[in-house]
Amino acid sequence: MPRFYPAEFGRFLARLTPHELRQAEEMVAEARERAEAVMEIDACAETGGPAASCPHCGGGVRVRWGRTRTGAQRWRCSGCQASWSGRSDTPIARVHRPDLMAALVRDMVGAPQPLSYRRAAQALGISRHTAWRWRMMIIGALPPEPDDVLAGIVEADEAHQRESRKGSREWVRHRRDPANHPAPPRLRWRDYRRRDASATAPPGGWRAWERKLLAATDRAWHRAFEAIADAGQAAISGALLPVMAPDAVLCTDGHATYERIAKDQRIPHFALNAGRRSKRTPRSHHINTVNALIGRFRGFMQPFCGPASR
Repeated sequence: MPRFYPAEFGRFLARLTPHELRQAEEMVAEARERAEAVMEIDACAETGGPAASCPHCGGGVRVRWGRTRTGAQRWRCSGCQASWSGRSDTPIARVHRPDLMAALVRDMVGAPQPLSYRRAAQALGISRHTAWRWRMMIIGALPPEPDDVLAGIVEADEAHQRESRKGSREWVRHRRDPANHPAPPRLRWRDYRRRDASATAPPGGWRAWERKLLAATDRAWHRAFEAIADAGQAAISGALLPVMAPDAVLCTDGHATYERIAKDQRIPHFALNAGRRSKRTPRSHHINTVNALIGRFRGFMQPFCGPASR
């Protein structure tokens, strides 16, 4: 690596035009972002993390072993003599721009309103396919949410989400090669709303293409969202009972399935049919919290026009 001479660099900057200075500032800013990402990775490797031990043999004795082309610290195992850096055996091992990926992480985790992956790709100057792939890597690396037990007054209700086949390219393949790719089982959702549509509803009706979800929450804002096969007793009890405390009180909309589950498990149950409570139901027992949770879920899913299939 060539040596840096500040005095010579200052004289070089003095000869630049304003337009060249602006270009130099952009280059320096990009180099600073790259260097900060390398320093952040090295700091994590110094204090612990995956780089604290050898990714090949698991040995904990290491020595410094030079630096990579980007300036990152490299380590060597005293046991198997293998070398590695802070990015080895991590989700960012093959990412060429960890600084841009760090910016994407900050946008996803720290921003009040995260950008869509298309706008994030435009802001970072990368391909939308790269932004999507990085987002899947980040989501896969995030630790799972703790399994909080629903205690006290537990509210439960079912929600429905329309099935989506975004990203499947079924119609593209069918129109390109009808002989080898049969037609998908239904039209695209927007085709049913057209005036000249050949059908007004998908095969089997609208309900046949909705995925059922079970939403449950308590007053401490511990939440549970589970996909269920149907609204039967086996499916609902399999999703609800593992996350409920044994001494919890169940509040529902009066569906017969919840009545049977509460009776079999001897759970105190309060049913509010159409939002109306009986004389024995206290005013503190309601299903407003779970209804608000389902409403926020629908508001969150609306900009995405349904979940993607891939």
